[in-house]
Amino acid sequence: MEAATAKDLGTLPQNKIDFFNLEIPEAEAILGDIAGKKFHGASFLSFVYKHRITDFQQMYSLPLSVRTELSERVNLSSLPIARKQVSVDGTVKFLLEIASANPTRKLEQVECVYIPDDDRVTLCVSSQVGCKMGCHFCLTAQLGFRAHLKAGDIVRQVWTVEQEPELRRITNIVFMGMGEPFDNFEEVRKATRILSHPRGLDKSARKITVSTVGLVDKINALRKEDPFRLAVSLNGTTDEIRSKIMPINHKWKIAELMKACRDYSRRTNKRVTFEYILMKDVSDSIEDAKRLAELTSDISCKINLIPYNESAFTEFKRPSDQQIQKFHRYLLDFSNAVFIRKNRGNDIFAACGMLKKIS
Repeated sequence: MEAATAKDLGTLPQNKIDFFNLEIPEAEAILGDIAGKKFHGASFLSFVYKHRITDFQQMYSLPLSVRTELSERVNLSSLPIARKQVSVDGTVKFLLEIASANPTRKLEQVECVYIPDDDRVTLCVSSQVGCKMGCHFCLTAQLGFRAHLKAGDIVRQVWTVEQEPELRRITNIVFMGMGEPFDNFEEVRKATRILSHPRGLDKSARKITVSTVGLVDKINALRKEDPFRLAVSLNGTTDEIRSKIMPINHKWKIAELMKACRDYSRRTNKRVTFEYILMKDVSDSIEDAKRLAELTSDISCKINLIPYNESAFTEFKRPSDQQIQKFHRYLLDFSNAVFIRKNRGNDIFAACGMLKKIS
């Protein structure tokens, strides 16, 4: 079956303007032009993003004729929720539907994950339907690649979840769901600008993290003004190990990747997060810990250790708690910014590397 492309997604009823796909200055200009006055465009954005009003008839400061015109030409809809699953730990996984122009598939489906904690609420969003990268430990990789998401459909994931009345407002956003974000580079960049803009969803750029398996050319293209932090899925400390589990390492070796991360941190004055999955007898030895400490020693970074989330769909196993703690303690001697990530939502396949539902 032929895969969809970025232009295939986001087909709107009656060819309406996709509001959530517009950057803020663009939205103000386009909507102001439709309304006849520039300040009406700014007012419309304020109603939606600041006051969360999507009923055009409740935008009382706009003339009735303007409200009617905008309602006929602008799409403010959330993404349909095909399924919502709640974990025993409070994590919520959403299966969302996105329109496709591909005649063989009317809809695409992606998952995003709502993760509440005491002091924060994180939403893990998807950037693609499926993934091209083929990491052997990841369930999303088993889907193959289906389509890129448009920026508006990334923003809509946040918008849709925040419409659920029983859930708290999202404070942190991580691009760690389905897909490789930097394989959909410009749409992801655009989405982070909409999400972080003070007249948009106004999320803190310091609390938006974009993860990559290591697309070095895209890391080298990042600028200080990009409104997000960089996370890199390392998962192996030698080219032999990493190439076996992450095919991207055949293109960009560890030395090239670490240089790109080092240059990025120095260029932007931002800290890099290294995600390191602990897999039994693959990446969990003390020799691995020693090499990880050496690889990251001259980079401003923090390290998240992720005990592998087992499933019947892969051969990899989680190390023992004793080995995880031993690995962690070794790294703490070299850096105090080393954390063991708490696994969340394993019972509903919402944890790291477990998103895969496509119908």
